[in-house]
Amino acid sequence: MIAVIIPTLDEEEAIGEVISGFPEKSHGQEVNLYVVDGGSNDNTVKIAEDSRAEVIRQRLTGGKGNGVKQALNEIEAEIYVMIDGDGTYEPEELDKIVEPLISNRAEHVIGRRSDRSSNAIPRLNLLGNYVFNLAVRVSTGEKVHDMLSGYRAFTNFSLDYTEFTEPGFGIETEMTFTAIENNVPIEEVEITYRERKGESKLNPVSDGWRIITTIIWSIRDMNPLKFFSVAALLFFTLSVYPSYLTVNQYLANGRIVDLAPGLVSSVLIMIGLQLFIFGMMSDQIRSNEKRLKSHI
Repeated sequence: MIAVIIPTLDEEEAIGEVISGFPEKSHGQEVNLYVVDGGSNDNTVKIAEDSRAEVIRQRLTGGKGNGVKQALNEIEAEIYVMIDGDGTYEPEELDKIVEPLISNRAEHVIGRRSDRSSNAIPRLNLLGNYVFNLAVRVSTGEKVHDMLSGYRAFTNFSLDYTEFTEPGFGIETEMTFTAIENNVPIEEVEITYRERKGESKLNPVSDGWRIITTIIWSIRDMNPLKFFSVAALLFFTLSVYPSYLTVNQYLANGRIVDLAPGLVSSVLIMIGLQLFIFGMMSDQIRSNEKRLKSHI
C-alpha cells in the first residue's frame, strides 16, 4: 500500500484538486490519501472529509514536521509519499515519484523541481535553494539538487534510518541529511512545479533561518572533523594579518612596540587550535557511536 501524506493549513483553494488528482492505484498498489491538518480555519477539513481522503488532525503545534511525524506513527504502509497541499505539485506524477522505490533502485526519492512555472519560486527563495543545495553537495559529496522539495517518497524500511525532530519546514532538510548520513540510497526525479494557490505560509526570514541552522547542525553532526576544521581554518586565517604586523614590528624595530596585534593573533591561533582538537575528539566520539549502533 502507498500512503500519501498531505500536510495542510488553510488550503481550501487547492486541497480538493490535489486529492482528486491522485490515482486509485500506482504500479499495481493501492493508493490511500491522508490529509494531516494543522488547525485550518477555512474549509480545508470539510473538503477533505467529503473526498476519498482520511483526515488526521495534528495534535502537536509547531508546523508541518510534527504533522508528518504523527502521520508516520499512525499509518502502516510499504511506501510513503509526502506532498504539499497547496497545488504546487502534480499528483498525477505519483507513478514517476514511486517508480525508483518499486524498482528497488532507491529507498528515498526526491522530486526535483526542474519544470517550474515562471512565478512558482520567488527569486530570493530560488537563490537560497541553490546555496543550500550547494552546501549539501560540498559537505556530503552527495549529488542532491533539490533537498527542500516537498514532493518525495520513501520506503517503510528507510524510516529506521531517518530522523524526524524538526517541527516545521526544516523537516525536508533533516530527512535528506539523515538519509545521506545513514547511506540510504537516494534518487532524484524531475517533476513539475506550479505557482501555489492561496497565501504562502513560508516566511523567507524565519523559515530560511531555521533551514540554515538545520543544515549547519546536520553538517556538524554528520562530519564533526570537517565542520570544526573549517571553523579552525577561519580563525587561523584571521590571525595572519595581526601576526604579520607583529613580525613586521620586530623586524623593523628589533622589538615589539605594540602588543595588541600579537595578543590578537595569539588568541585567534589558540581558538583555532582548540576548535581543531575539539573536532578530532567529536569525530572519535561519532565514530564510536556508529560502531555501537552497528552492534545493537
